[in-house]
Amino acid sequence: MNFSEYRRHDAVALADLIRRKEVSADEVLQAALARLDEVNPKLNLLAHDLRERALRWQMPANNQAPLAGVPFLLKDLLADWAGTPTWSGSRMMQDYIARQNSYLTQAYLDAGLRVFGKTTTPEWGAYPITESEIYGITRNPWNPAYTPGGSSGGSAAAVAAGVVPAAHGGDGGGSIRLPAHNCGLFGLKPTRGRMAYGPLISEAWQGLVCDHVLTRSVRDSAVLLDIAAQTQPRSLYACLKNEQPFAASTGRPPGRLKIAFWKTTWFGGGNDAGTEAAFAHSLKLLAGAGHDLEEASPEFTAPELLNRAARILVMGETARLLYQYERETGQKLHHSRLEPTTWAMMVQGRQISAGEMSWARDVMLAQERAARAFFQRYDVLMSPVCPRTTPKIGEMLPPPAAQKAMRWLFGTLKLGFLLKHNPLLEKEAAATLQYVGYTSPFNLSGNPAMSVPLYWHENMPVGTQFAAAHGREDLLLQLAAQLEEIQPWADRMPPI
Repeated sequence: MNFSEYRRHDAVALADLIRRKEVSADEVLQAALARLDEVNPKLNLLAHDLRERALRWQMPANNQAPLAGVPFLLKDLLADWAGTPTWSGSRMMQDYIARQNSYLTQAYLDAGLRVFGKTTTPEWGAYPITESEIYGITRNPWNPAYTPGGSSGGSAAAVAAGVVPAAHGGDGGGSIRLPAHNCGLFGLKPTRGRMAYGPLISEAWQGLVCDHVLTRSVRDSAVLLDIAAQTQPRSLYACLKNEQPFAASTGRPPGRLKIAFWKTTWFGGGNDAGTEAAFAHSLKLLAGAGHDLEEASPEFTAPELLNRAARILVMGETARLLYQYERETGQKLHHSRLEPTTWAMMVQGRQISAGEMSWARDVMLAQERAARAFFQRYDVLMSPVCPRTTPKIGEMLPPPAAQKAMRWLFGTLKLGFLLKHNPLLEKEAAATLQYVGYTSPFNLSGNPAMSVPLYWHENMPVGTQFAAAHGREDLLLQLAAQLEEIQPWADRMPPI
């Protein structure tokens, strides 16, 4: 199987070819590995090459395995696979080898997926880019001078470059949707509680994070959501059980929907020209499809309070890593085991009071109530994915000199008190959070939301976000399938 043949098929189609014995699972894997070897030196998307383990894979005895033999990649964060490393983008975890499979990894393996590697992520998945000290810089297949986004940047680069038709990701503030936006892919963040973490943890980032995949086709995402949902009974959070398989959703038209649209980021700031153009284009597509459109927004908390609450949750969870490390190892965690920005977040997290953390979680839950009220009046909410088009490499991180100064001040000299209520740092952090100002509110509220690649600006993709009520991934998948039929995107290939 050559690359052009391999690239023409999504995961569902590859599984069908293998099932009908028109091609062997080994031939499909070799096509994936050949493409990986061709593009990885240019993109740096792979954290761990596990092909030797994949070569020992055997076809499941269960003939019902829906994706048997399809090559697949796991993100190197939260997705433990027994006997393999999970570095989480951090030197802090370089000695970690998983002893058991996570619930989600096991569901993927039971579905017959043939995992052959783990993809890059920023340190602890905390940044909307994929540039880390431990892996290096991961680049965008559409233009290697630009970021694929984060934190699922390696997975996004792999799918966009044609290494795999689908790859695992996780989304705690936009980390599936933003890379999908940057790389011209379909990316769905499920409802909080749709899939379960475990067995080592019950939630990630206070429930902000949900895992799923990045794909080229909508139906692949639907089939993989059915697979992920098999873990739902073990989830910490309640979630409406879907009565029909999500895969069936893509074959049903959504009907005439009442769609609200909004293009003011909920974290403050404005949109660039490419974002405005993409948004206008998507509105025309929806109007042409016969949907009812109305400008409206949920009554989310004011930007400055939403911003502060989100930062407290992330900094508190980052500080938890320090307490957990020191409790489990009996050793002090040295700042050199973390990147300067992550260490600074950890120091700030240790300065947060229990009352502040409780307040921030209360703000998070208030967004769920605001979204619930909103989706009683509307079927879907449309917004940009991001207030700007894809950033260049290095654009979203502090300059090297600033990072060196941070390590010296807050690591070597231990002047962490300078971080507390520092107006300059508060302003910079607020600007950073504006980048996730469209995606993050739905992590707070727990609603399903997706990025759909409907526009290209200066040869770079631009996604549009759609969100729905809790448990209504089926409605989003129906709408996405309709848009995919109106304006197909899967055949658009980056020039790599």
